[in-house]
Parts: sequence; structure tokens; C-alpha cells
Amino acid sequence: MTKQKIKIDIVSDINCPWCYVGEKRLEKAIEATEGKYEFDISFKPFELNANIPQEGQDKTEYFKNAYGPSILSQLGAMNQRMTETGAEVGIKFDFDKSTTVNNTFNGHRLIWLAGECGVQGKVAEALFYSYFTEGNNMNDTVLLTKIGLENGIPAEKLEGFFQSEAGKKEVREMEQWAQAAGITGVPAFIINNKYLISGAQPAETFLNVFQQVAPKFEKVEANG
Repeated sequence: MTKQKIKIDIVSDINCPWCYVGEKRLEKAIEATEGKYEFDISFKPFELNANIPQEGQDKTEYFKNAYGPSILSQLGAMNQRMTETGAEVGIKFDFDKSTTVNNTFNGHRLIWLAGECGVQGKVAEALFYSYFTEGNNMNDTVLLTKIGLENGIPAEKLEGFFQSEAGKKEVREMEQWAQAAGITGVPAFIINNKYLISGAQPAETFLNVFQQVAPKFEKVEANG
């Protein structure tokens, strides 16, 4: 029997910890279906900090400017809670390794290219890990090229990629699509082009939605 198909668009940003948690919770939900459905998953870009300069911004300055000086005394506790939440789904957050907030536009271009090559999930996962566990700069095009190569993007596709215009128009168009869809925060999960799950919801939430949105097959009793 043909499996029921469920299409999922994940709207996220590389430097969003809740996006990483949400993607892992979705992964758990998909595993729990035990192959009942056929999933078509794609990542769509959303830049939380589109105006961050190419060289990045000092993390302390970023938080102070974005949320006010009082946020600085709360960062330690916030990071601890996030670390504990991540550990529940197998993420090892290490917020101390990164001292800057990076521009993620080039990272989203890489994710777009990975989608063209059929390895988008692997590349997106590798980018999350590189940033949140290893503390790497997500706008370092040498590093991004290396991540692409290690996760299945052919070398000829990456040669000169970041020096070209490739992927720029596509990423911007997808960002406009998300904006037009009314998405103002991430992560956001669009199911079957119709249903929206906002935030890093528990795996059970995804499972409930899968059961509701997947078309039901009715059993036909054959006579004779």
C-alpha cells in the first residue's frame, strides 16, 4: 500500500536555539510514526538578525542593544535552561564557545544548495551542530564550504558558490514567502501547505497533527 504523504516546511534560522530543539523534537515525532507516513521535509530561511554586519557582532553588545542592559544578568540562567532543554533531545549546547552573533544569509544559501542536491537535512543539522556545539562562525564561507562537502554537496557545486550570485534570489524569495504567510517568529512548521505549528512544540504535538492531517484510507469490503 502507498504510504500517506506529509509535507513539512521548516522555517528556521541557523543561530536560533529553539529552531534546533524544534527540529529535534520533530525528528523524534517522525521516528515514533515507525514508517507509517512518507515525509517530504524542506528547510525555509528566516533571518532573525538580517541586519547583522558580515563580520558579525559581539554577543554581549547584541543582547544589550536588542533587549536592554538588564538582560546581561539573566543570560547565564537563560543559557542553563536552554542547555537542559537541549540535552533532553540529544543536543549539547555550548554557548560559551561563541562570542559573536553571525549573519546567517550565506548559511541559508548553503541550505538552499543542499536542497538542490538532496542533502538538505544533513547540511542543516551540521550547521546547527557547528554553531551551537562547536561555536563556529556561521558566516565563514570556508567553513560553510567544508560543511557542504562533508555532508554530500558535490565539490563542483561548491566551487565559487559563495563568490557568485547563486542562491541569493531564491533565499530572499523564500523569506518573502514566509513573511507573506504571516510568520513572524521561528521555528515554524507548515504541514501540507495548510497547517501551522508555531514554536518548538513537544513531539506529541507533531504526532497529533500528523494523525489529523494525513488523508485516511477507508477499507473496502469486497463481495464474494
